[in-house]
Amino acid sequence: MKFTTMKPIGFLLLSALIALPAWTFARDNNDSNSNDKAADTHVKWSYQGATGPAHWGDLSPEYTTCKMGKNQSPINISTAVAAKLKGIRFEYNMLVPENMVNNGHTIQVNIRSGGKITIDEKPFFLKQINFHTPSETRIDGVSYPLEAHFVHVSKDNEIAVVSLLYRPGPVNTALDPLLKVMPFNIGETTRPGVRDLELFERDKVVKNYFRYSGSLTTPPCTEGVRWIVLQTRSNVNRQQLEAFQYALKHPNNRPLQRLNGRVVVKKIPFAK
Repeated sequence: MKFTTMKPIGFLLLSALIALPAWTFARDNNDSNSNDKAADTHVKWSYQGATGPAHWGDLSPEYTTCKMGKNQSPINISTAVAAKLKGIRFEYNMLVPENMVNNGHTIQVNIRSGGKITIDEKPFFLKQINFHTPSETRIDGVSYPLEAHFVHVSKDNEIAVVSLLYRPGPVNTALDPLLKVMPFNIGETTRPGVRDLELFERDKVVKNYFRYSGSLTTPPCTEGVRWIVLQTRSNVNRQQLEAFQYALKHPNNRPLQRLNGRVVVKKIPFAK
């Protein structure tokens, strides 16, 4: 997978972070898809009205953390403490997609194999990529037109999410192969090929990032998630963004959550 430090990372599609309460993230791999199936089984939620974010915690006992949790995401990053953090090793080699889904909450690419990051000496495996428009994360109060969440799960079912923010700019060449197979209608599923993800492949240590402890940004709002927000920005042009918005039909960004005393740290540049 290539962020702007290499080739443009591609605008991929959005989603809202979702996972099942016990994290049955095995086959549906998702921060939006897997949990959407739980939502379908139990209770409907949305981004608007009586089933919108302000009411998630009241829709089901399984969603109580959405209103009672103290370490919720997304957040606005306005201050960060410099720390001697290790770089994060990205090993996105030969990414194999399972499918691309428009589930009404997001459009996401489920990943079968080929992606891994290492955090705290622990490997986390890429399970899905989903997008939010406008962005959920803010930097110094600034909202971006698009945000991608790369959702990873360790063998002991811990979750790590890498956030990439997109700013207005020239065409993102990695997006084009995915746009050609993007499901524009809710309920549709398509099957990208291996070559459609080639520009997302990368093998590199990332050294510029923010880190904090947060949650999934959709029901059940599970906490204990390692959040890595890349300081590098990617580009998305207007036509690419509009294609995504057309497929989604509505904004899918959860409102900002309180820090509640949490500290955001940032890696000291050039530290190993």
